[in-house]
Amino acid sequence: MDDFRSQLAAAVDAVLAKGIEPSFLIADMLGADQLKRTHGADDFASFLATAVASISGAANGAEVCCYGDQMLVAVLAGFPRLKTFALVDKLSRALPLLAQSYDCALEPEFDSIEYDPETGIAGLISQLIKVRLPREAA
Repeated sequence: MDDFRSQLAAAVDAVLAKGIEPSFLIADMLGADQLKRTHGADDFASFLATAVASISGAANGAEVCCYGDQMLVAVLAGFPRLKTFALVDKLSRALPLLAQSYDCALEPEFDSIEYDPETGIAGLISQLIKVRLPREAA
């Protein structure tokens, strides 16, 4: 968790240093656990690295952090709401195709979170936990 927190804080600080308020795109990679169970940790790590690179490339080089095994958080700089929706549309088609190359059925779900300067990284992580808990309870 500390590694995720420090990586996320560094990415947010880099965006804020440019004078841009960041927003966050959360990609919940539902179905990725199937890949880990059937193909092992090495293929799963390869898939995650490829998914991170895909999201980063589609989001103009945004920093992407892994939160657990199935949640990716992209730190978006200067993405208005419409551009974020277009990004979600693009990724909702691209990520399942990427997963097919690993013999995995992926159904990614996306969420967008705005940065709150008052709560900072702690507030973002609190929101990530809220997103994650209902899925784990199911």
